[in-house]
Amino acid sequence: MKLDFFRFFSVVIIIAVFSCTQSQASNSGQLAAEQTDVLSRLLNMDEEIHQQPLQSYQQLVSVKNTFSTMPKLQKSWWLLRKAQAENLLYFYEDFNKTVAQAIALIDEKTPLQIQSQLYIYQGLIYRRHAQYADSVLILRKAMSMAKINNLTYLFIIAKQELAFTKSITELYELSLNEMQEAYLDAYSLKAHFLIAVINETYGAIYGYMDDYEKSIEYYQKALKTYERLNYPAHISEAIYGIAITYRYWQKYDLAIRYFELYQEKIAYTPNTEISFFSAYGLGVTLAEKGDCVKAIDVINRALTLNGLIDYNAELYKQQVHCFIILGKLEQAQASLTKAENIFMSLPELVGTKWQLEVIKLGSELAHARNNDSEAFQLSRQYYKKYNKLLVKNSSIRLTTARASMENERKYIEQALTLQRKKVAVLESNSYHQQKLQNLYLLIFMLCAGVIVVIVMTIQYKNNKKMYALSIKDPLSNLYNRRYIFEYLTNYLKDVLIEKTELSVILFDIDDFKAVNDKFGHPVGDTVIKKIADLCHDVFRNEDVIGRVGGEEFLCILPRTDETQCKVIAERFLKKISQQIFLEEPRVQITVSIGIATLSQLSPTSEMLYLHADAALYQAKHNGKNNVVIY
Repeated sequence: MKLDFFRFFSVVIIIAVFSCTQSQASNSGQLAAEQTDVLSRLLNMDEEIHQQPLQSYQQLVSVKNTFSTMPKLQKSWWLLRKAQAENLLYFYEDFNKTVAQAIALIDEKTPLQIQSQLYIYQGLIYRRHAQYADSVLILRKAMSMAKINNLTYLFIIAKQELAFTKSITELYELSLNEMQEAYLDAYSLKAHFLIAVINETYGAIYGYMDDYEKSIEYYQKALKTYERLNYPAHISEAIYGIAITYRYWQKYDLAIRYFELYQEKIAYTPNTEISFFSAYGLGVTLAEKGDCVKAIDVINRALTLNGLIDYNAELYKQQVHCFIILGKLEQAQASLTKAENIFMSLPELVGTKWQLEVIKLGSELAHARNNDSEAFQLSRQYYKKYNKLLVKNSSIRLTTARASMENERKYIEQALTLQRKKVAVLESNSYHQQKLQNLYLLIFMLCAGVIVVIVMTIQYKNNKKMYALSIKDPLSNLYNRRYIFEYLTNYLKDVLIEKTELSVILFDIDDFKAVNDKFGHPVGDTVIKKIADLCHDVFRNEDVIGRVGGEEFLCILPRTDETQCKVIAERFLKKISQQIFLEEPRVQITVSIGIATLSQLSPTSEMLYLHADAALYQAKHNGKNNVVIY
């Protein structure tokens, strides 16, 4: 009896333990499934954050109290998405803290996608604090990491941010080179958002280069894409860029209209400090327009907000301008000192046009105080440095109309003439010496301008000649082998085979070696040149012809099907056979022709050439002087 009871009791214990184990396993499985769902949600939040940054941010913050229990990978993704939303909402202080926290979690197991994105964000933080050299270094690190690991999307974003950072310090040529590469990469991916981001950056760079029409064109392209994608943060940024460009262009009413539109569009974020940018834009625009009473009020309001330090420098410069107009010279001096101090704390902006304008304002303030000698010296210093800056940046302005430079030169001439008169009144005993010095300065500046124009013109012509030499065969003056194959490859990129008609003709001079052996190489060269002339007579203007070997030629015929191509080829064959290439000694030749047409059988440039070559070989085998279609 006791034994039965003991057995019964043991079975009960075993069943209880088994049930408890099963319950724990079930709970563990449920927890793992929940964590997997959360991670999957974080991985797929990108589009949602772009379209609804505030709602996404609120959802992310709602689970903040569970952060300590999250697996490390989930923590990294949660911090990355939180930083992404904070950046779009202009929560810059929170954004900086989140990025720092996420970077601190990085180890060898952290996905490279997360690492690259965080380094891009760190680059933005450095740039917003005017630490441009640090920004360039960290963005290059992000680019390198993304490229090595085939993270093309992040590679393009990093390259675009790097180009924009360089443009702020007026490295325009490097910026445009970076942007061109980024655009080609984005276009190959057919990534509309990336293309829009790049167009927006182009708009900013061309605005800095004073090419305002092109700047507006790129901003408008970006804005249309953002509106189609319904990305409120990017819509606001593009509108702000348009407003800034109209301000530079001195179309102040349009600038004010877009700044006011920007103020409406940023209502998607609860961050009131972002109104700094609209206040900044309106204040500067009103000041440049000459409405200084309103401008001072708006600028003072902007300076009370948490704005970027280099933007504050621009506000202080506009204060100086307006205080001079309003006759408040002491306040003008105080604002000028604040602007100078900011630029001295940002060594990477020293020597740029932004910092040089402080010298110009100092000259205007000295003139307002009737200190014309100091005003002249400062004005002379400004225009000397500004002219050097123009010469430095001239290489990237080769194809851009520089009407603004002409206006600037006229302004320089007028300013110097006025200064000479004032100096003559103040220092009459040295009038002739000062006049002569100013005249030399003016002549030097005009000569420098002429030299720059001449150098740019010569460089442009030389570049055209060098380019022509690099793509042409010197004997036939047809395109060379490298160019003709590159052209064919590029033509076939992203085309639909079933909707595109294209044929190629590959022809070879029959028994050309015998011509060289019998009549000499000069006669052979004459034959090559004459063949090139006959190509121009028979083929159409839109056809592209190149010499790909000693006596072998390749012709690309767009919008031409197999039947049309054969008619053209036979006409050319007949033209060659009837042509007398040299009267004494009498030289006649024939050619063999192979044809290939774009199709599912010949879908690439390589296959087209191989099939045309096979057809040419068959034409030779058939007895030469005939046309064969592959």
